[in-house]
Amino acid sequence: MPPKSGPRKADSRACLVCGILQTPNEFLNDGCPNCEEILNLKGNADRVAECTSALYDGVIAMMQPEESWVAKWQRIDKKRRGLYAVRVTGRPPQDVIDAIEERGGVYRPRDTVED
Repeated sequence: MPPKSGPRKADSRACLVCGILQTPNEFLNDGCPNCEEILNLKGNADRVAECTSALYDGVIAMMQPEESWVAKWQRIDKKRRGLYAVRVTGRPPQDVIDAIEERGGVYRPRDTVED
């Protein structure tokens, strides 16, 4: 039997940068727990629509990011605990990619499999 609480695939969206799964209202009310500094989703429905996607494959329940080989493989071992998509369809706006690079980061699309 599926859990009674928490996001379900039908009403969840995935962050296009980190892949965390939340409901649209959670992104709108709280922002992304990993990427809010860059995405500025809190209180901005248009930005939530631009920077998240309802199209994703697979779900990872990450409880101990620093100890999980799956988290390392998915490059989410430095992120917060939660539910993450394995692959997310879509790309964030160019200003988000630019902001990541300006901070010394590298944007890695979450809709492809890297070798």
